[in-house]
Amino acid sequence: MIRIKAFPRIHISLIGMNHNGYRLNGGIGFSIASPTLNMSFEASDVIKIVDNRKNGFTTYELKKIQNHLFGIIKRENLDQSILCVINDSLIQSHIGFGSNTMIYLSCVEALLFLNHRSYTENDVVRLSGRGGTSGIGVNTYFKGGFIFDTGIKNSEKKVLAPSSSYIGQLVQKPLLFKRIELPQWELGLCIPNIINKTEDDEKKFFQSNCPIEKEAVKEILYESVYGITSALIENDFNVFCKSIDAIQQTKWKVLERSLYGEELFQTEINIRNCGAKCVGMSSLGPMLYFFGTDIESIVDKVRIKMPQCTCIKTVFNNSSRIVEDD
Repeated sequence: MIRIKAFPRIHISLIGMNHNGYRLNGGIGFSIASPTLNMSFEASDVIKIVDNRKNGFTTYELKKIQNHLFGIIKRENLDQSILCVINDSLIQSHIGFGSNTMIYLSCVEALLFLNHRSYTENDVVRLSGRGGTSGIGVNTYFKGGFIFDTGIKNSEKKVLAPSSSYIGQLVQKPLLFKRIELPQWELGLCIPNIINKTEDDEKKFFQSNCPIEKEAVKEILYESVYGITSALIENDFNVFCKSIDAIQQTKWKVLERSLYGEELFQTEINIRNCGAKCVGMSSLGPMLYFFGTDIESIVDKVRIKMPQCTCIKTVFNNSSRIVEDD
């Protein structure tokens, strides 16, 4: 048996969601230390995924990952299947933690490990089918820290779609442009009492909103380079917070945030009124993350003001996933 502890990521924004540029996709995001996703694996005669999360995989998603793993076993001529048990966690599906990427990567790594196959990070990513749109989750899984990827070379045949669309395909890994060791800043997470979007909703969102204008991409790129990335390198908390707020007003993020409307906006206002210096939405949401000068106090105030939400304090994470062999 092996156990894998994976650390979630906050996805600040995608970047190149257009076809009239040098590259497609790309994004910025960072790893956080908690909550963690804890999984155990053992060799089995058949593939079985036991998801103990309250809001985990749907029946369709369970079948999808099982079929994907079965395909790997056949292609790689592996002898053993796996039993995967996903422990209960705040890291639920489709709320902004990148849970599906963590689970796919962990299952592939466990499958290779328990079949005594040597492997590289690239092998795991390639076989997982993840990272087709954003390289944030696949890179933070192995490296932690802050990740800036610049997507892939432009191709007129390439469809702009979420990573879930590429499962079962061999995808081109996004170019890792910059990894930064993160400072020990605290941040808060707020999971609103809002119905999250499904995998099908995500696909429809991309189909309806891609591509965006090149000028809008330039605006996101400016904040990504001159704002977020530069501020982290220089340990400039004030500029980092200003840029996080500016990102929320860029075209792509406005489209994502608009999926939830007034309910999300009011939640953000409440967090700001509790003392947050900046507030952002991770990926396609609805989870919000926030920074401030006294996170513990802000979290306590948010819990009192919005008891229907789940709010916790965490810190940046610079470590890879943890694999333990029994």
